[in-house]
Amino acid sequence: MKKYSVDINNKVKEGEFILNENNTFVYNGVVNNFDYKYVSDNILLLRINNKNFMIKVEPDNDSEVSNTLFDVELSGNSYKVSSKSELDKLIETFSKNRSGSKIKNDILSPMPGGIVKINVKEGQSVRKGEVLLVLEAMKMENEIKALADCKIQKIMVEEKKSVEKGQLLMKLEPIIN
Repeated sequence: MKKYSVDINNKVKEGEFILNENNTFVYNGVVNNFDYKYVSDNILLLRINNKNFMIKVEPDNDSEVSNTLFDVELSGNSYKVSSKSELDKLIETFSKNRSGSKIKNDILSPMPGGIVKINVKEGQSVRKGEVLLVLEAMKMENEIKALADCKIQKIMVEEKKSVEKGQLLMKLEPIIN
């Protein structure tokens, strides 16, 4: 079971979406059957309660947490859809620095887990959206990505080592263009 908070067009339709393993989902208390097939990378054929939908989905790269904001086209209508899991909400909460700006200097662990892979080196410049490291928690690998263009100032962890929730993983230096 995976639980998501869904927001369509800035709260025109908001609700809790629970995805079950048996091809059912619960949206605002109503159980629905579904099946899907990708026609291409961004086009999805979706069947909900024996009704077919052709959906075009493009990720919106303006979101602070990757893969949570999408541009969705359905029957000629466009929607901005935000879908955040409980993990995404934690990452978003911990990724904001005290000033509340998008540029942050510290990467904190959103949960306890183990460092699977570190993709950067100290002194390296990275672009917004690049994967800095992979954190394994609860048997799931979570990519921690750069929220802005920055330079890696200091890496505080090592691969194959455990980390605690809120532990400092990296110090960053924002690149202001």
